[in-house]
Amino acid sequence: MWSKAVLLLCFCLPISLSTHAIAAHSADTATVELTTAFLIETGPRLNPSTAAELWHKGQFTPYADTLALGLGSKPVWIALKLHNDTGSQLERSLLLDTAWLDEIRLYQYRGPRLHHQVVAGDLQPFANRNPLLTGFLFPLELSPGEHLVLLRISTPDPMLLPLRLLDDEQLEHLPLQRLTSYGLSYGFLLALIFYNTALFFGIRDRHHLLYALYLGSFLLVNLAYSGHGLAWFWSEATEWQRWAPPTLMILFGCCGLLFATSFLHIRQYCSRGYRVVQLAAALALLSLTAGWLIDSQLVALSAAFMFMLVFTSLMLLMGLCRVTQGSVSARFYLLAVISGTCGTVITTLAVLGRLPLGEWSFRAAEIGMLAEATLLALALAARIRHVHREQIRAEHAANTDPLTLLNNRRALYRLAESHWQTGNRRRRPLSAVVLDIDHFKQCNDTHGHAAGDRVLCQLGQCILNTVREGDLAARWGGEEFLILLPDTDLEDAGRFAARLLEQIRLTQLTLNGRLIEVTASIGIAEQSEQDRSLDDLIGRADQALYEAKHQGRNRIFRQQIGTDGNDQFSEVLIHESTG
Repeated sequence: MWSKAVLLLCFCLPISLSTHAIAAHSADTATVELTTAFLIETGPRLNPSTAAELWHKGQFTPYADTLALGLGSKPVWIALKLHNDTGSQLERSLLLDTAWLDEIRLYQYRGPRLHHQVVAGDLQPFANRNPLLTGFLFPLELSPGEHLVLLRISTPDPMLLPLRLLDDEQLEHLPLQRLTSYGLSYGFLLALIFYNTALFFGIRDRHHLLYALYLGSFLLVNLAYSGHGLAWFWSEATEWQRWAPPTLMILFGCCGLLFATSFLHIRQYCSRGYRVVQLAAALALLSLTAGWLIDSQLVALSAAFMFMLVFTSLMLLMGLCRVTQGSVSARFYLLAVISGTCGTVITTLAVLGRLPLGEWSFRAAEIGMLAEATLLALALAARIRHVHREQIRAEHAANTDPLTLLNNRRALYRLAESHWQTGNRRRRPLSAVVLDIDHFKQCNDTHGHAAGDRVLCQLGQCILNTVREGDLAARWGGEEFLILLPDTDLEDAGRFAARLLEQIRLTQLTLNGRLIEVTASIGIAEQSEQDRSLDDLIGRADQALYEAKHQGRNRIFRQQIGTDGNDQFSEVLIHESTG
């Protein structure tokens, strides 16, 4: 439930942050009239005065929504015409709400005179920017009358230019809204990263480590493109900021493919698909390296965005492949990846200018990733439960006789250790009952081994119906069974054996229309000071069993150590013990 609540908040918060080309205004800013237009610089670099002349000649193209020109666009000029008819000077802030633009030059004209100019961008240290907003913030002084603001923007990254004109009240609340929204997202992802890392060190399942790396790489991509990385971690590393987005995008894709191929066992169940994944990752890394070597950020970015589309397609195809093969875990995985894929595709298309840009579309990858992270966490939890159940089944199978469903010899030794130590330390009685089916070989020879198995199963059921909670029963080997009775002296053990033997005598087994009579011989002994180990106690009970067989079978004998230190055997009469 808590993860759903976090996701709901992350979905709802951006509603209040919807971005338009020019933000809505308060009552004060409504008096500032705004018009926007753009011009792509196709020839030699324009100077601001030439750009202003082209504006006045009508060479700029008007627009009313967020300008999105895609990847590798030529430099663009933005013209904002502002008219202050209030009769007094206004203080406003122009927010260019994109964090990854390399160079921004702002020129503010008051009439024909250049009033103010600023240089900003990712090529400048972050120290000159507002640490609470990752976009570029330019203070404007608007005296009464008309103003022209020109912006020249260049970047090899996707050219996204959402502009907002903010008054002091809006500028005060916007950073808090953004930090709250991003804080919830980052906090949720960090919690999942730490949780899965701790699980890896706890249970040594590498899927959790790969999943933590996958989430961590996405977090790094988000930090790079949202501008928080430059603001918080590498504020002076302007060269790294140029290469961080493509490098971290490809790292994210490779980590995702590594996790998916491992989680879905693609190498084992779809070897051809595994080779395709390896090829895609290798080509992406080679393209990134080529971009580094020729110092072309555009080559690296093109490779990164292309790899994102290939990566999301491969993630979906691998999930579909394993679902068709009947993998239960793949169903959770596929649902998770569909959520993340939808978000990644929407953000990629918005960033490339193929979809309208807004808070929803820009952060769709983040929202989709939060949904994917939650669903994959559930998938990993389901896998843990499945592995745990399999371990329990395997342990149970290793400790259980498959025919009679009683403990086997190995399990009884392990479980009996605590009872033996308790008997020694606290002087509590412990008795052993050894039982052997009479004439079992003859039954096998006459009726076949299938009949012998039915006799063993029936006897095992009689034992299960007779033992108390806390007693230990095991198939000791062949047709021999052993029962340990904690807190039971020799007399009570005799009563127990008598009830068990009576149950066996009442058992009727029909094979091929013939009634088979099943009887057994039983030997019992109680732990004594002379017993140095559990095997000594079992050995004395086994001697009593031998005496029961020697005396004619279908009876109970107990073994005691006499005052002279010699073994003494006596028969337990059933009618006396059960009366």
